[in-house]
Amino acid sequence: MRRFSKFWKALLLAVPMLMCSLKGQAYWIEFGTPYATSSTEGQIMNSNKYVTWTYVTNGSVGSLSYSADKNTLSFSLSANGGAVNSLMLTSSQRFSGKLESIFVQCQQSPSLVIKAYVGQTELGVLNYNGKGYELTLSRGMLYEKISIEFSVDVPLPNEVDIFHPSDVNVFHPNNVYVSGLAGVDVYLDDNIFPLYIGTPTTFESGLSKENLSNYSYKGILFTLDSSKGDGCVDEDGNGVIYIGSTLSDIAVSNLDEKVRNHVTNHWPGDPGYAEDFAGGITVMVARGKGIIGLEAMTESNYAYHVKIGDAAPVEVASTTRRWLEVPYNVNRDTYIYIYLVDKSAAARANNDSGRSGTRIGKRETAHGIVFSLRCASAPVEVSDISVYVDYIMGRDTFIFHNADVNNDYRINVADIVKILKSK
Repeated sequence: MRRFSKFWKALLLAVPMLMCSLKGQAYWIEFGTPYATSSTEGQIMNSNKYVTWTYVTNGSVGSLSYSADKNTLSFSLSANGGAVNSLMLTSSQRFSGKLESIFVQCQQSPSLVIKAYVGQTELGVLNYNGKGYELTLSRGMLYEKISIEFSVDVPLPNEVDIFHPSDVNVFHPNNVYVSGLAGVDVYLDDNIFPLYIGTPTTFESGLSKENLSNYSYKGILFTLDSSKGDGCVDEDGNGVIYIGSTLSDIAVSNLDEKVRNHVTNHWPGDPGYAEDFAGGITVMVARGKGIIGLEAMTESNYAYHVKIGDAAPVEVASTTRRWLEVPYNVNRDTYIYIYLVDKSAAARANNDSGRSGTRIGKRETAHGIVFSLRCASAPVEVSDISVYVDYIMGRDTFIFHNADVNNDYRINVADIVKILKSK
């Protein structure tokens, strides 16, 4: 432990970062103190000195200030001349899931237009709804940063005074003043969310026994239509999933490409996705290293293929009940596709690319059985500790569930202590 002494002295001075909290289906991104207000580029940090937004201005922003007691960010956009002035705020947080809507809390201002972006893609214009600006969306999004652009759409006449909402004695000629901007709510569809490291997910209670087609259970998406022979849950209520149909690697690869390209009606949870992945199970893992496992068994000519994002599928199989595990190492929250393949000579000759199987409902007619799923932590090496330091110091901002080695739902010095004690 002595060789880590300098490391510990530096690390213990670090202030653990404050992550955005999850409120139901909404991620809240707070605002805080800008590092500098005179520059056209800068960073906005919260009370724990963690960067939550970066900003870039186009033209002259009249003011940019933060009220600690009200937790609000206020700024004005100059409308002098014919120039279109804007302020672009980009979140440090990346998001995983299907983006449903974005809500910006601020008061309405004349000539102000607010647009939302995912990465470089413009999602649309936010409209004022009486409480703030909101945009409802249908576009899918996976692991992206959110950007909000505030701009003056129509330059104002030189003599127009815009009322400052928070001070009856102050007027701001030629400016649009945005007040009360306390944060942004990003609403996501939680159809699938990253599995936490820990106890296996079993299916004893709460799982529909009628039809598992497009059915989400504890963040796991089943696309098993029992009426078409794809699969079903144990008729005796024992929480066993029977799988009766098979898919080809080509079909699943094509589906993943549609997901990554946000093809309409092919986001996990959409009808098109359920049709193309009929007979499959979809889970998500958080950025980092880990092991995805399924407690399962198959018939002799069948195997499970586990496809991690756009990587080549990994084949696992057993004719007896046991844990089948596949390691992963991903740089973003990633979908994992689990499905059965037919290894028989006839299936290979036919190059089957879609659903195949017979109506099932009893164990002896199922090609595969799944008893439970789990996400396990991969061994963490001392060389990985720099990742923790970057995370705690705010130099990296991903949601790293797999780094929570002590299972306290926080990433801090305690996790590093446990890693080093295990060496």
